[in-house]
Amino acid sequence: MVITGERQINLVTWNEAHFHQLYPLANNPKIAMNLKDSFPQPYTIHDARHWIEHNQKFNPPQNFAIEFEGRLAGSIGAERGKAELRTNMELGFWIGEPFTGKGIATESVKLFTKYIFEKFEIQRIYAQVYDYNGSSMNVLEKAGYVPEAILKKAFIKNNTVGDLFQYVMVRGETA
Repeated sequence: MVITGERQINLVTWNEAHFHQLYPLANNPKIAMNLKDSFPQPYTIHDARHWIEHNQKFNPPQNFAIEFEGRLAGSIGAERGKAELRTNMELGFWIGEPFTGKGIATESVKLFTKYIFEKFEIQRIYAQVYDYNGSSMNVLEKAGYVPEAILKKAFIKNNTVGDLFQYVMVRGETA
């Protein structure tokens, strides 16, 4: 599946063509510092294989490779809440360092948000951002997400406790 955007930005289901591009792009401590600890660091060829195989089971897909001008530029995806929280999906994304500052993340978030609301019976998509990650906050705001909450002292990363900023897009309130 391919979700086509403008400026040669596409969201593509993960496949074997991404394998050798994924692990060198994802193996960057600057990416891992902005993601949950479940994101491997260092990111190995085995992690890339596992991620691509893991994503082949979803129908409809929940995670996509972000391609820019035909090259892997990053990743975007969502995880559905469980039980009584099943009306929510949590959004996550990252862009490889060579591709930052080009508007790729903002367009990808817009494309992905539209897709999620079309394919899943959910009411809201939210994203949580560490207090030091102003770039991701800007991406979310440019994509139409609104600040919802600041969770004080809600995370620890590299032995430092910080605030978690939560952004949301509610069905019917999309920009």
